[in-house]
Amino acid sequence: MENHLIYLIHLHKAEKMTKKLPYEYLLIIIAILWAATFSFVLQISVNHELKNDEVTYLDAAKLLYFDNTLDNTRPLLISTIVGLPCLFGSSDQTIITFGFFINFFSWLFSIVLVYKILCLRLSRKMAFVFAVFFIFCIGNLAHSFRLLSESVFIFLIVLAVYFLSKYYQTTKTYFITIALSILLLNSLIKPVSIGFAFILLLFYMPKYKQILINRFSILLVMSVCLIMFQMYSLKKTYGDFTISYISAFTYYNYLGAKADCIKKNIEYIPGENLRTKKFNLLSSHEMKQLATKDFISQLKTNKINLIKAYLFCIYSNSTKGNLIVSNAINEKNTFYFDAFRFIFKAVSKLQNIIFTLCAVILSVFTIINFRKQNQFYILIAFFILYIFFISAISCFECDRFHIAFFPLLIVLFSIYIPSRFLKAHL
Repeated sequence: MENHLIYLIHLHKAEKMTKKLPYEYLLIIIAILWAATFSFVLQISVNHELKNDEVTYLDAAKLLYFDNTLDNTRPLLISTIVGLPCLFGSSDQTIITFGFFINFFSWLFSIVLVYKILCLRLSRKMAFVFAVFFIFCIGNLAHSFRLLSESVFIFLIVLAVYFLSKYYQTTKTYFITIALSILLLNSLIKPVSIGFAFILLLFYMPKYKQILINRFSILLVMSVCLIMFQMYSLKKTYGDFTISYISAFTYYNYLGAKADCIKKNIEYIPGENLRTKKFNLLSSHEMKQLATKDFISQLKTNKINLIKAYLFCIYSNSTKGNLIVSNAINEKNTFYFDAFRFIFKAVSKLQNIIFTLCAVILSVFTIINFRKQNQFYILIAFFILYIFFISAISCFECDRFHIAFFPLLIVLFSIYIPSRFLKAHL
């Protein structure tokens, strides 16, 4: 009896200590150590030459700060963030290094937010385990080392989802307002985020008055004003009232070009086909007009091939590993480099394939069983499917687009965890 009492006392103390464990700090420590190891073995550093799209982000930042002009494809907010060192006359390398810190901390804070969201349903231990699992998503970490917008974009999505989780925890409608404002602002990082905002508005249509009129409505007004400023500036500079020309450029040179190549029975090489080379000679306004006409025309006369191209893009984006890992170079001639690159390439490929399959299946299953599910998780399922289907406007992107729904998948997966791991059973 006495031994049993001592055991219960020790068990109570252990549980008390567990509840006080600073899991957020542990996650940050693990993430930093993992990032340092990843960078070391693959020789991926912030002192690198810019490649492909990275150049456009640097150019957009310099265009904004030095010429007071918005870029036609990279929106206001991402250009403002990346180009902050320009205020101090910094070199290109300083801008690149600053961009790394922005991306790295975006990745780091995304991890902590995923943990906090998971804590709403799971025990802190289980939430910690799943957050660690997200840490080791190779594609998400790899993109923080490049001057791209994916890390910031994902962070803002997760931040919006965090505030939505706060709404379901407290039933205070202003949390939806904050989430909506974040998603609207995120469209000035990547224009595709405007779709999240529309999904959110449709989802909470019955509560639109409470969402639009509360003490945080000023955030919504500011977000809309910035978007309108972006669109007005592009209209004034390039000729169209639009957030960005990136969708027209991407469709015409990827999905549209692939469909056209299938029709003509010629090989599709991104950026190298005659169609693309002619397109690149046009002005932004002409590009948008031509892309719109081409899309309508292909829907009418080349529909089957357009569908084939779309399915090809889905397959291409769902079955490849991380491009940044693949492009890593063994500049120091270390003996272990090739082994680690092979492992990380293989793991990132498996993560992309498995995560994509799980994301689509679980999202569809969650929506079909909507009567049995919390609305919060149904909304996440819609977000995941939106990213998945809209990403097929492009191809050969490896895991670049799909990593955006990896953290959302981990949150969605939590509703299928056995009851013994739930918060109530801690």
